[in-house]
Amino acid sequence: MRTTNKILAAAAFCALAVPLQAKVVEELAAKVNNEAITTTEYKQAKEALTEQYASAMPDFFKQKDADAQLEKAALDKLVDEALLRQKAEALKIKVYERELETGVAEIRKRFAHAPDGTALSTEKAEAAFRDELKKEGVTMEEFRERIRKQLMVQKLVQDTVKAKAKIPGDAEVKAYFDNVLLVLKGEQASIKGLDEEAMQDLTAVAGRFKEITSERLRLRHILIKVADNATPEEKKAAQDKALAIRKDLDGTLEFDDAVTKNSDDQDTARRGGDLGYVVKGMLPQEVESAAFKMQVGENSQPLQSKFGWHILRLEEKRAAQKLRFESVKDDLEQVLAQNSFAIELGAYIKDLHKDAKIEIFMDKKN
Repeated sequence: MRTTNKILAAAAFCALAVPLQAKVVEELAAKVNNEAITTTEYKQAKEALTEQYASAMPDFFKQKDADAQLEKAALDKLVDEALLRQKAEALKIKVYERELETGVAEIRKRFAHAPDGTALSTEKAEAAFRDELKKEGVTMEEFRERIRKQLMVQKLVQDTVKAKAKIPGDAEVKAYFDNVLLVLKGEQASIKGLDEEAMQDLTAVAGRFKEITSERLRLRHILIKVADNATPEEKKAAQDKALAIRKDLDGTLEFDDAVTKNSDDQDTARRGGDLGYVVKGMLPQEVESAAFKMQVGENSQPLQSKFGWHILRLEEKRAAQKLRFESVKDDLEQVLAQNSFAIELGAYIKDLHKDAKIEIFMDKKN
């Protein structure tokens, strides 16, 4: 789990990702030197990590204790952030007004578009931003203070940690690339000198390159959901609906219109049913086997999975590519530099833990 932790740690402490949280009296998840961490903050952190792990390392969720690991990672993240914030305040790190204004502007940009992706006018975007502050019970002054503290942490990390991170040499990058190739070939047993966490790092990186170089399909779909407890009549009705839609697609019905009118997958329906690029292993087997036999521009017959009935449309097919060192060298340099930074950050936070008073209440609630 260290790979994802490293990536997320860097993002958490170097990005302007400040949640808006309501001022309410609620149970505590932990206390860090008398600074409270609420259960709401904990739940939000866990949800965010779940989404990021799903994107960066989907196989992680196959582990039996995946949820327990996520719970610990979320709480650890909040504790570490509190320690860094407290250290930055103790050092009285200065944040200039222009830096604060830039940070606030970065957050405001998130409200520049409506949920459907439509660009909003400056006035409407500002109104949406203010409405969010009001909904969460946060004043503009409190919001600006949170941004200021986040920038203090960013400067602390930049000045005391990032400078210690090592830039990898060519030999180190090439050796890492060779290990990536061994993972892609299923020859992990040939790799020597890596502990379990380092092996997880390597496997996650190899997985990302596999997605890039494997045969890929760009798919859209229409989903007719079937509930787990559906009656035989309901199951038959869903199948009949899927068959009718497929027949209409052979006529005058456009796929875009069919998605809008019929798909029960609301998330992808907003994007015309777009599933993005998929490689083998990402789709349910019964759907995947048919998808990889399709031709570009073809609509599939209704395909059944545990989710219901799918009608696929193949928009693009990319052949498998050979992974070449020169094409990924810069990416691997960045990965190794990021790993070095995260190790230094972890060591710095470990030192902060030594003199901290940390109380965890989550176990007592379970």
